[in-house]
Amino acid sequence: MLRDVGRLISVRDVIYYIGDQLYKRSLRTTGVTAAVSLLGYLGGLLPGFETYNARVAIALPLMIGSSMLLGGFVLKTIPTLIASRALSAAEAQDLDLMEDYRKSQQEAHLEVLWQRVFRFEWAIGSAVSKILEHPVEAPPDLCLYRLPDEPLEERNRREFLARAQFALDRCQSQPCQRYHLGIDLRFLEDWYNGGYFDRQDTKLIEQLDGSVTLDAIRREIGGAQWEVIKDLALKLYQKFWFRMITRAVAIHVGDAVVALNRRYGTDYFNAQAILWPGEENEPWVRQFPLAVEEIREVRRAILREVFSEDPNRARRMLRRMLWPGWFLAAKLRAQYDPDYVLGNLGFSLLGDCEAMDISAKRMRYFRELAEQVRVDQAALDAWLARFRPELLRPEYAEALRAARIAVHLRRKQLRSWLRTDASDPRAAEAFIEHVVDTVDQAVRFRARYTARLVALRVHHELTRLHHDEYLRLFDALGDHGGDASSPSRQP
Repeated sequence: MLRDVGRLISVRDVIYYIGDQLYKRSLRTTGVTAAVSLLGYLGGLLPGFETYNARVAIALPLMIGSSMLLGGFVLKTIPTLIASRALSAAEAQDLDLMEDYRKSQQEAHLEVLWQRVFRFEWAIGSAVSKILEHPVEAPPDLCLYRLPDEPLEERNRREFLARAQFALDRCQSQPCQRYHLGIDLRFLEDWYNGGYFDRQDTKLIEQLDGSVTLDAIRREIGGAQWEVIKDLALKLYQKFWFRMITRAVAIHVGDAVVALNRRYGTDYFNAQAILWPGEENEPWVRQFPLAVEEIREVRRAILREVFSEDPNRARRMLRRMLWPGWFLAAKLRAQYDPDYVLGNLGFSLLGDCEAMDISAKRMRYFRELAEQVRVDQAALDAWLARFRPELLRPEYAEALRAARIAVHLRRKQLRSWLRTDASDPRAAEAFIEHVVDTVDQAVRFRARYTARLVALRVHHELTRLHHDEYLRLFDALGDHGGDASSPSRQP
């Protein structure tokens, strides 16, 4: 890991550090020198001792202090200006517009969100799948008819994609969009405002830390302050690698863009020309002799100098700024979404952890949680079959899901009444007294549980997409041919 940190530190950074230390220590050094000079001057006043006069005693600390202050300032300023110029060049030459590359994958992103989030809402007929018709905000043609011999799920999929595409193409407020179209795409649209390798590509981090919806979920779970403290080290780890990597990439891209434009006497070359795979094959590039190979060589140089010549080592380094975001979102989802923990969705928390190659140490808590939740939810289903059998019918699927979430949130308090002998009359009375009210209240507020669950699922799936899409982009730029679904294991 230290070798990777060293790769991200340039000569400019070393010069800046030396200058910064000289600048910071100039006042203290001046004080020490003044004290020594004063002692030397006073020693010269003693009989038989001759040192230096008062003028030298005053001038010596001033000269040393001012030299350190001025020298440190110069050593700090020069590399800062050089790096700042490269960073500014990258930003001015469209590094932030690498968001266009992310948006170019929109069709695939919506397909993932359908498969892993929204198809479940259409299956149970929640409010998310409903549309409130409006001639402008939600035109009637968004309600698609079922084609002959078309499976219902395929028709639902087409309907979701049509609404999502309409929402993304139309400029409307997010509350208006959710009110009329049902679907909640605010986190997706927010994520699209970040560009790959841009220092402002922090949308998912901001969502996790600042979203009102996710914060409400944390309050429902309880113990939010303690969890924030426990997660602090991992957040700082992610932030460190993100800042170091994106800064290094931006400096290299900025230098390369300036050099290419000067060489060819143009302003065509920008950050996208370097970081957008396949851009070197566009007709505009071929009008400049040798530019195609130069762009490829610049890419190879950036990946080699910022990351490593070894593709596996490079991917492992890149993942350090990616996997913590998924892991922290997964921790939050595991506390709120029992169906995900148990694998009732066709995929599971443990399966995703294995696909992300999360270490066994970090997975241990999830394995223990999954076993506890399996027993709790099985016991809840048995009690519901006895006291709330209507919830087990298909038309009450959303209400049943809300009940399961509510009990999952309070599983530690309710566990002693869930895991009792169902044949014991006193156990039944205790279940009615302590658990049924939680279930009934959840059923009444099922729309709120659905809205929060969908937002959490969308955010979590975006962290997975964020991770995988960065690795796919990295492989495409380096022509590594790697598989983003099989990342290198993290410590």
